[in-house]
Amino acid sequence: MRNIIRPITPVKDFEQAIIHADLSEKEYEIIEYIRYTGIFSQPIITKDLRLKSKPPVFSIICEASRKIGIHMPSHFEAVRKWSKIINPNGVKWDGDLICSAIQNIDGDLLTPENGNSLYDFLSVHKELFTGFS
Repeated sequence: MRNIIRPITPVKDFEQAIIHADLSEKEYEIIEYIRYTGIFSQPIITKDLRLKSKPPVFSIICEASRKIGIHMPSHFEAVRKWSKIINPNGVKWDGDLICSAIQNIDGDLLTPENGNSLYDFLSVHKELFTGFS
């Protein structure tokens, strides 16, 4: 993952976008969980929220991000461009609006592919974290 500056999400705009995004109860619950806990993996969030394994949580995060992104289009487009640049395979992930893959001290993404964790680990963006609120 290259060190490219991430577009910082304006929290007030994000909060307004959530209100207008017509999120399902499950999507809203997942986003609030992510914002409160900070770091998560797909199995952890599935277990903690007692979700079914299908559709995968990461897919739900993408759908919710698109719904939110409609209400903050210029920022969402900037995030999508950033996402494609930082991805080792040049693929954008819409969930990068809310959270992104995290790295260990050596700068390696915490992923099974990198041989350093059983699951992909992600973290909510700092400005969206609510755990201390």
